[in-house]
Amino acid sequence: MFKNSSCKICRYIRYFLLSVFLLIILAFIQHDKLHYLKFITPENAAILICVVGIIVFVGKVIFYYIDKRKKN
Repeated sequence: MFKNSSCKICRYIRYFLLSVFLLIILAFIQHDKLHYLKFITPENAAILICVVGIIVFVGKVIFYYIDKRKKN
């Protein structure tokens, strides 16, 4: 179906759309049992994205300096 699916951005978009689609299906099927997902709010999602971004950034900086030190 997808000949060139090696694009990272395209894969991330597909994963995001798939997860949203699955959440919509879950909402239709389990309407009365969704009180378990109350903690998922836009604010919590934004906080999670920021925290993960900071962790990835710090990790990349650390690996950059380790790699730079090994080359010298």
